[in-house]
Amino acid sequence: MSSTPPDTAPITGKRFLVVEDEFLILLDIQSTLETAGAASVVTASRVQDALNAIVDSEKAGGPFDAAVLDLKLDHESSAPIAERLASAGVPFIFLTGAPTDVALAKQFGSAPIVGKPFDAATLMAALQTALAKR
Repeated sequence: MSSTPPDTAPITGKRFLVVEDEFLILLDIQSTLETAGAASVVTASRVQDALNAIVDSEKAGGPFDAAVLDLKLDHESSAPIAERLASAGVPFIFLTGAPTDVALAKQFGSAPIVGKPFDAATLMAALQTALAKR
């Protein structure tokens, strides 16, 4: 991913949850969001860790502004995370490296889906689309 995406204004000051099981991709997304001005980026690589982060965020000051979810996490699906975020009205995007997994994401309606590999501009555009629907 490139380091500075265009038009970062919708990201500035926002709080994000990033759920990704590939460590280098996770770090790259975190760096991209922080460079774009995110107030905070909380990361998780497993479903239970992400669900705990959502609860902690809600207790500490409200829900996340948006989330980036890898659709497949090792042997888990991020669907339970998406369900929790959707019930709280938190917009999210899905990342996937397997086009066959897109059907699972479709149950969440219009959540943007970003195919791997992706660049910072693609990630940011998807997040801006998700945030605009909030």
